[in-house]
Amino acid sequence: MSWPEAQSYCREKYTDLATVDTMDDVNRLVNIVDAGYSGSVWIGLKRGTQKRWAWSNGENTSAPYFNWASEEPNYNADCVSSKSGFWYDDRCSYGRYFTCYKENNGYILVNNVKNWSDAQSYCRQYYTDLPTIHNSEENKQLTKILLSGYYMWIGLFRDSWEWSDKWSRFFRYWAAGQPSQSSGSGDCVGMSRTNSGKWAHESCDLKRPFICHGWPKYQYQYQYQFINESKTWQDAQSYCRARFTDLATADTMSDVSLLVNTVDAGYRGSVWIGLHNGTEYRWVWSMGSLPQYSNWNQGEPNGDGECVRSFNGSWYGESCSTVLPVVCFNDSTGFIITETAMTWRDAQSYCRQHHTDLASISSAEQQNLISNNESSLWIGLFLDSWEWSERWNLSFRYWAAGQPSQSSGSGDCIGMSTTDSGKWAQYSCDLKHPFICHGDDTLIKKQIVRLKFSCNGECTLNDPSLQTAILNEISEKLKSLGLESDSKINWRKGKGEEVFHRKITRTASSNKCNKK
Repeated sequence: MSWPEAQSYCREKYTDLATVDTMDDVNRLVNIVDAGYSGSVWIGLKRGTQKRWAWSNGENTSAPYFNWASEEPNYNADCVSSKSGFWYDDRCSYGRYFTCYKENNGYILVNNVKNWSDAQSYCRQYYTDLPTIHNSEENKQLTKILLSGYYMWIGLFRDSWEWSDKWSRFFRYWAAGQPSQSSGSGDCVGMSRTNSGKWAHESCDLKRPFICHGWPKYQYQYQYQFINESKTWQDAQSYCRARFTDLATADTMSDVSLLVNTVDAGYRGSVWIGLHNGTEYRWVWSMGSLPQYSNWNQGEPNGDGECVRSFNGSWYGESCSTVLPVVCFNDSTGFIITETAMTWRDAQSYCRQHHTDLASISSAEQQNLISNNESSLWIGLFLDSWEWSERWNLSFRYWAAGQPSQSSGSGDCIGMSTTDSGKWAQYSCDLKHPFICHGDDTLIKKQIVRLKFSCNGECTLNDPSLQTAILNEISEKLKSLGLESDSKINWRKGKGEEVFHRKITRTASSNKCNKK
């Protein structure tokens, strides 16, 4: 299919065209393609309209740290080099020395001159990736190994490519010479099975096989309905409960993708979902469940923090802004400890991007798997007062940076951003936004109503113009009762392709016989 046709197919049958976050994803995609096929296949990347700074490992810069030199960036180039700790935008084709990053080993100096793309490929082949720098401390650590007086590549770059499902990750795996700057080189991205899964952009009109992601939609999932009418949160809740089931609930990242894709393509604001602030705080797991097992240290939790660290086999409440190493959970490999220190929210985002989620611990046996670590580790337990409109007790959350806010008056109702990968923020419940319901539309069901008309004189009810006039009368009546908005009404034709059939009225006759 063409890229737009493939996108429509994937959205109808699954979630969307394939999204790729890591080299592991690339390898999985290559193995999915039939062994006998040697051409390109569509994935979900397409050229957008706005360039953004991002990191080679896929992180965006929505909450950025930058250390630009004076008068930088000047936007003459799309890659970034560091000299004496200050950053410069630089032409990606220039040859530079560079550093790589290796997980658990830190920064590595590479005394080879390469352009930015070749440096990226080298780091991914021999280490993890080009370095990502989150704060001044990491920038100082990197500066210590830089060659004095040289411009050296780091992992920051700028591009306009975006994922079909609005996923905000910036992992890229371009083939040599890609992306091309020549005019007419194409706005849609195909993956080559025979070139190690590398990417090139082509005309979106070309016909290619393609890869979707997500579960087939015949399996259970929420049925979401976007209502493009601005209402307060309470009015939106009443509308959804009257016409569907309730305001939208989300349990997983797949649900988030579905929510984003449900919203009309032209809308760019926030939309109400069913989460609002409750009155009771509960300890819940990041993966969405309530705790059945606990391992608090004596005297804990003592109110010191709303997130939980594990240390020496016990749990402690801790401020969520504390920077600690992390234990993630991966569906395929189990618990994975990451020594890079980060806040609890950043740890949650990291685990969801690279694995499944922050670790949930449901038994003493699982706790023992991480108890030998010498430092404190973030786990997935956190304190939460937010609840779903339909009383659903799963605790999956997908907050935007800085959310939820602790400041007074920051709002008790949750809106989903259509431009920030579907992330959530709190607003005053009195604001008016479009909203998303879930459940079957109780009004959008085919109902057949038999009508009976009487007429004096000649009956012409099968005259099309008269039938149209009658439908208009019915429609106006429904509107006056508040029962019709998007409803469609039409006549049902029976045998002989006629709508109306004359009913023969039989009357009692006398017992008298008339003779002629």
